Amino acid sequence: MLSISYDSTFDGFLSAVFEIYRQHLDVGEFHGDRSTAPCDLFSQPFRIETSEEEAARLKRAIENYASAEILELLHVAFRSEEEGIEMKILAYLRKVFDGKDPNYAKNPTSDEMLPLFMTARAVRHEAGGMLGLVRFSKTSDGTYFAEIEPKYDILDLIVGHFRGRFANEKWAIYDSKRGYGVYYAGHQLAEITIPNLADVTKTTPPDEMVRLWQDYYKSIAIKERENPRLLKRCLPVYYWKHLPERQFSRC
Repeated sequence: MLSISYDSTFDGFLSAVFEIYRQHLDVGEFHGDRSTAPCDLFSQPFRIETSEEEAARLKRAIENYASAEILELLHVAFRSEEEGIEMKILAYLRKVFDGKDPNYAKNPTSDEMLPLFMTARAVRHEAGGMLGLVRFSKTSDGTYFAEIEPKYDILDLIVGHFRGRFANEKWAIYDSKRGYGVYYAGHQLAEITIPNLADVTKTTPPDEMVRLWQDYYKSIAIKERENPRLLKRCLPVYYWKHLPERQFSRC
């Protein structure tokens, strides 16, 4: 059995799947570069580099055998970074490509598709919620900067929203949990990494945007109607770290 290593990107994973079919590889597990799960000591390491051409060919094959919507669902499920998600997607693709059941590809209740469907739904739920949880502060060079630490790798799923909302501004959103972000300067998005994140997040206190969020929250809060249990259910404590309006709250 082979332990396939790749660069943790969706195109990297698709490139690996392409090579698995081309070389008839016997695969026991995948191990992305960002994965923290231990490798199987009894599996033979096998590195596959990303090929945009091979990834594109496999995407076309998935669209032809299933649909563009299914390809997007697989992409979203992949971003869950759930342990073993690659093997689950591979198992689904094997069933799709064997061609024995022409209706299988779009059957959401199949043993292979249902877990992927449920995982993708969870990822999309967090991505939708995160649109209202991104808090920007202004850095010394005028760039609006936001730090996030989502449960899933959803940055790519939300940047389009902010690109449309702030098309004429300079801004960056950084996923500090995964060590990468995106930067936009009015033209196109660029992926960035920040070695010393603390140097970027330092602003002259009190930051005006942070103060505005806190003042807004205080102005709409009704002390008599505080319900900490409901608040924590609707807005899990996991996200509070990067919400300025929650930093000085009692609950």
